[in-house]
Amino acid sequence: MPKRSTGCFECRKRKVRCDEGRPECNACLRRGTKCPGYRPLQSFILHEFEEQSERPSLIKEDDNRYRYANQETQEEPTSADSGRGAVEHLQPPRPRASGAPVLRQVSPIAIERVQHVGELIWLYLPRSDAHTLPPPSALMLTLPQLPATSDVLLAAVDALSAAQLAVANRNYNLVNRSRSLYGTALSKMMNTIQYPDRAVEDETLLATYLLTLYEVFVGITSGQGFFYHVQGLLHLLKQRGPKSFGNRLSMQIFHAIRYNSQIQLSIGYHVRKGSMLDTDEWMAVTAKASKVDPYVGLIDICIRIPRLLERTDKLTAGDAESANQLIEDSLALAARAKQWFANFEKHGPRYTTVDVNEFDGFPDICSNRTFDTAYNFYVFGAGICYMIYWMSLLILQSNTFKLLMKHRTLEPKDMYLWDREMGNYADSSCRCVPYNCRTDVGFVGRLGSLTPLVVARKYFEAKKMDKEIRWCERVYENARIPGLYSTPMPMEPLKGMQRLVQQSGRYI
Repeated sequence: MPKRSTGCFECRKRKVRCDEGRPECNACLRRGTKCPGYRPLQSFILHEFEEQSERPSLIKEDDNRYRYANQETQEEPTSADSGRGAVEHLQPPRPRASGAPVLRQVSPIAIERVQHVGELIWLYLPRSDAHTLPPPSALMLTLPQLPATSDVLLAAVDALSAAQLAVANRNYNLVNRSRSLYGTALSKMMNTIQYPDRAVEDETLLATYLLTLYEVFVGITSGQGFFYHVQGLLHLLKQRGPKSFGNRLSMQIFHAIRYNSQIQLSIGYHVRKGSMLDTDEWMAVTAKASKVDPYVGLIDICIRIPRLLERTDKLTAGDAESANQLIEDSLALAARAKQWFANFEKHGPRYTTVDVNEFDGFPDICSNRTFDTAYNFYVFGAGICYMIYWMSLLILQSNTFKLLMKHRTLEPKDMYLWDREMGNYADSSCRCVPYNCRTDVGFVGRLGSLTPLVVARKYFEAKKMDKEIRWCERVYENARIPGLYSTPMPMEPLKGMQRLVQQSGRYI
């Protein structure tokens, strides 16, 4: 018996090869035609015996009854047919009314993806305060609403979802599975960016952004994979240009790229180089949003700090004019940040101070009561803003203080005030962490606390505050991925970024 074709009805009619994609084959999609579907995997040729003949008559299978099978209705059997026992003849399907909704069968893969994306959002984002999420976190809420038309985006979602489940359940087998999915996503990404028009699509940018998050979860390259994905994102942004960001989704992606668990802040602070995103043409993209969103306004300020660090490293001995200009620019940016903070607290602080053990789940991360009290923020979004502000001001003011010590003369009183200010930033950064390590905050809170811990620890090292140093190291190790790795992750996973920049010769 010849093998029956398993292609869709349209490809069989055209006598062309069908890739048998589900729910619609790619051949029909490329032609712009509606894929009518497939014959069932198991169908039967029925026979019935006529009364005057011992020879069975063949009831030929009617393929048309399977076309759009999930969209059509079948007529009820007539009384004449009801006497035929177990064999029923199906009547020709009724034509579908014009404008009627087209229902499709949902593949098991699609159902599994929806379930995994739901788990990702549940585990990654805070369980409450959805209306106060900053743009990078709010972007994750859009994943279930995006059309499943981009292969590279679907592959990135699959890899990140598997990574989140693996981390949450400490499942090594799932970690390996997620790395396999990650490899698939990278392959699809390489294929996609070969086409200039597809490389700059929102879906491609979002897929790359999700892959940077994957590297934060279970990356094994000590930050290099994260760094290269960031470089890729900036390259794609450069191809698109600042005027290409206008709709809501593209703006959310842009905000996420600017931050992305401190993409620009963390990498910029480690490599001590500014990126193209602090130039005037790119700052204009967020000029409107920064007037109404405190988070965007704060990032507009903080994203300029790495450029000041770069200028500091380029200072040459004896160049007093450049040093003085750098100091003035640093002081002006700090004044702008402090004005933002004054406006942010115009109606008073957005937190209360409570005992550290009141944060459910944090004692499991660190039982050391170096900091007896911590800040309990009214909403998650406010806590993120406070944490970014205190961390960024600690970096900025520490750099400015070193410049002042080297190029100007400070009175003992001034030195005391500067040291006290920086100490307050380090202390406040640490007191933000317990709130973001609560059980119901999700992994976004934990991962967002990593860079502030690194920055605070660096200050405590300079002051030789051993107790605070050990606290930062303990929280960093357990807040990241508790017990998943056989060896603790380094406190500064991006320490080698300067070497990578030197090798590549640039940081976009």
